Amino acid sequence: MYSGVWLPIVTPFRSGEVDIDALQRLADYYLRTEISGFVALGTTGEAALLSETERITVLQALNDVVGGRLPVLVGIGGPDTRQVVREIQRYEHWDCAGYLVSAPSYVCPDQAGIKWHFDQVALATERSIVLYDVPHRTGVAIAPDTVARLLEHENIVAIKECVKDHFGKLRGLPISVLCGADEAFVDSLGAGASGGILASAHVCPDLLVEVHELARAGFGAQARILFDAMLPMLRLLFAAPNPAAIKAMLAFDHPMADETRMPIAPASALLVERLHKARQQLQDLRTEFAGATG
Repeated sequence: MYSGVWLPIVTPFRSGEVDIDALQRLADYYLRTEISGFVALGTTGEAALLSETERITVLQALNDVVGGRLPVLVGIGGPDTRQVVREIQRYEHWDCAGYLVSAPSYVCPDQAGIKWHFDQVALATERSIVLYDVPHRTGVAIAPDTVARLLEHENIVAIKECVKDHFGKLRGLPISVLCGADEAFVDSLGAGASGGILASAHVCPDLLVEVHELARAGFGAQARILFDAMLPMLRLLFAAPNPAAIKAMLAFDHPMADETRMPIAPASALLVERLHKARQQLQDLRTEFAGATG
């Protein structure tokens, strides 16, 4: 189940409020692509800046559109394990596939504390748990040895891995590895990852799915050629705090504002100009790749 390209969907805003119509239009659009699933309330969804009421609103809006047609993971994080568990319990009546849960942020526990955290999380639900290893945000990494010990819980089934050095170390463990570092996607596939949770899938889901399919079919060299051609655009998407650049790109083609919630500032005028050029280059790449493979 945890393979392919997953979309950590943005939360559109308009005049400071969650734009439900824009969110549902986006969800409907991506349902018609070849992504494997959604992540709601992730980092790219600016979940840390949403109120509890807004989070529930986002989940309900997605559920109304997706309706079981693709799996939806719910992102949950924070420094207090007890609060994380309470949040999971609040979401249990929604039809979600499971939870994407990060290590405790800010408090910087050791590996024993990280294991205890995920022990409590796994015991709080029968649904799938996807570990989220993102030390540049939490301040701590989930060591591969800790991942191995956590597999005593049957519902810990996957990990979103953002540490490039961990991909090879996780290989061979009975857990699905999903790349969480967009620039490392093709490297992660070469190291045995089964897919990725990629913010850039907002912009080029078709090409990322093609990279995944080529790599899975044994055409690693072709996958790398395509991916390397995409890299300048991928890097541009993270030239500002996520998801400012992604929202700016989405606003070119979808009826939504590029509005972010402060302290995440919108993309600058200069970055928007560069993104507009990258949008055309991306279309040129699609044409070139279709000609090369057709």
